[in-house]
Amino acid sequence: MTANPAHTVSGAFEAKDLYSPDVIANPYPYYARLRDQPPQFGLLDYPPGTIPGQDEPHPAWVILKYRDLIAGSRNHEALSSRDPMQEASAAPTLMLVNHDRPRHTELRALAQQAFTTRRVEERLRPYMTRVVAAMVDELKDGPIDFMDAVAPVIPSRVMTHLIGTPEADWKKLRRWANAFMVTSDFTVEERNQCNQELGQYYADKVNERYEDLASGMPPPDDMMTAFIQAEHEGQTLTRDEVIRFCVTLVVAGAETTAYLLGNLIGTLVEEPRYFDMLKNDRSLIKPFIEESIRRDGPIQRLFRVATQDLELGGARIRAGDWVALFFASGNRDPAVFEDPDRFILGRKNVGMQLTFSHGIHRCMGAGVARMEATMLLNGILDKCSAIRPGDAPMTRQRGGLLNYGLEICPIVLVS
Repeated sequence: MTANPAHTVSGAFEAKDLYSPDVIANPYPYYARLRDQPPQFGLLDYPPGTIPGQDEPHPAWVILKYRDLIAGSRNHEALSSRDPMQEASAAPTLMLVNHDRPRHTELRALAQQAFTTRRVEERLRPYMTRVVAAMVDELKDGPIDFMDAVAPVIPSRVMTHLIGTPEADWKKLRRWANAFMVTSDFTVEERNQCNQELGQYYADKVNERYEDLASGMPPPDDMMTAFIQAEHEGQTLTRDEVIRFCVTLVVAGAETTAYLLGNLIGTLVEEPRYFDMLKNDRSLIKPFIEESIRRDGPIQRLFRVATQDLELGGARIRAGDWVALFFASGNRDPAVFEDPDRFILGRKNVGMQLTFSHGIHRCMGAGVARMEATMLLNGILDKCSAIRPGDAPMTRQRGGLLNYGLEICPIVLVS
């Protein structure tokens, strides 16, 4: 399962070959092979919400060097975040991720009115303490698949609690997010059904909340209410924007954080000395999480569309071309990170990682993901003496290039 490249790539390999199961499971040797070459054109990959086998992907330039990723992220005028492929699909369009200035600036300001540190901390910290403790008590000393029993459960439950929907619905959210993010294997019909159910679910819940507010019912202090009531310089969100903000939180928060949690545990299994180090010194949890976010961050790439001709990394990109910014490749660029494939606790420049994107599109939910990771590790360290590998090998998902993470993680949480 090792997160480090297990081999070097020999023979012919091009950027268009990145979308293959073997590469998806361990993309880093392939990034290394391509990184020092000029950017290549021709990757066919699917943005979130689209349907392989139904939607036709656009060929994209593949950007892999750290310096080029920074330059591309900062060039908002020439590289648009709007996703015409997703907009043309039946799936809900994501908020912020797929908006450009000036509307992006307005929406982010409104979202920040809702997404306050106080609301997130006060709503999640005591809740997560209870959830993780109960989960570890129930599961310890028996064989479990962490990627089934824990990793996807925590973020899905967190999102239901944070947004303000019934906690019992977390299993639906988990499935919908998995389908939307084009990771696991679904049929065309299953993906379409999931996308439709996802949009309808939040349309119904948001409409119910508007009706409750209109009737004078005291609103709960959750993210749904906060989005509805957010106001910045006289602006508010439309009802459709509130719905799509809820969808965005779920598909981004539930799916990617599950892989983040799995990658953390995978490192503790592979390098068990870190378990004792963290158990004896909890101040090491934060740098441990940060190095995992750098080396094994789930999100691999985001798309942009050129609005004008430009040059990036030596490539002559034309207006209308698609561009894939592979932030995960930048996280292992040896020009920036020394010995980049090795997990180095306390790495001095770990804060330069690009997992949560860069610039105006830096992920607003990064703090929530870090909190979930921190609370999970503390909960396990509080109640367990070790994490033991299970009887089967750990394996990584091979269904989609967007996320790097474990599919199966057999372990035992030892009392």
